[in-house]
Amino acid sequence: MPNSPPREPRAMSPTDDPAPTGHPDGAPEVDLLVMTLDAADPEINTRLAPLLDDEERARAARFHFDRDRRTYIAAHALVRSVLAVRTGIAPARLRFTAGARGKPELAAGQMPVLADGRPALRFNLSHTREAVAVAVSTDPACAAVDLGVDIEAADRLGDYDARIARSFFAEDEAAALEALPTAAERARRFLTLWTLKEAVIKTTGQGLSQKLSGFSIRFPAAWPADGLLPDIEARDPAPPPGLAWHLTHQELPPADGRGGLHLAGALLAPVRQPRPRWRLHRVTPAMLPRLHPQAAG
Repeated sequence: MPNSPPREPRAMSPTDDPAPTGHPDGAPEVDLLVMTLDAADPEINTRLAPLLDDEERARAARFHFDRDRRTYIAAHALVRSVLAVRTGIAPARLRFTAGARGKPELAAGQMPVLADGRPALRFNLSHTREAVAVAVSTDPACAAVDLGVDIEAADRLGDYDARIARSFFAEDEAAALEALPTAAERARRFLTLWTLKEAVIKTTGQGLSQKLSGFSIRFPAAWPADGLLPDIEARDPAPPPGLAWHLTHQELPPADGRGGLHLAGALLAPVRQPRPRWRLHRVTPAMLPRLHPQAAG
């Protein structure tokens, strides 16, 4: 992968509506929202906790470390705020259930559906140290697909270790990592692969039961400007008939003096559809209570 500079997502204002704009060519549209957390901000928990439901607030109170409590509250506040924009339901009133593969989805009566009864909204959540991310789409073109997202701190790996790569990645991926000329490039590619693979298995809903070494991701000779990658070369999980993988990866520059981030999204979409459009947004905790002023109480 060439050493292209990290790309800055556009900032979202409190009046920005992260709702689908719709495209005449039928391309799926996915929003990726990223929120970084300031460990020195004492008001994050009190500002965002009202967006959670009673059960989530009770669970947050049981965390031993405040950093874990802060991340949990922020992650659930972000996903609830984004879904409130899409559904018009107040964040704390949203209810979730486990889907067919155990992935959370909105409960019946709150999930937007198409005329044929299929869900019209897909979402996924990820968090790392002091950052959370949500992928969401209510684009009708995404009704028959699913999506996943993963976010990691750029300094998570530390020094590159070839043994870790051989343990978690396919043989061709580990060999490609070893062929890179510097340790910094190997560490960077490792996190790129890690986030992409995590996004893929979160899309399938298989989680830890799916080995990261069970499929390979082909990197293009020239990294596309939009971050989209060719379909993964999958031995497992192969896409179901008529569907194809679409992946995106972005390196996000530091925000407010904190470290950079690796962000990856994976979309499983019908092969007949155009390539998806990914919209990046960077939000702050202070924005969340103001994103959905018209949501029903």
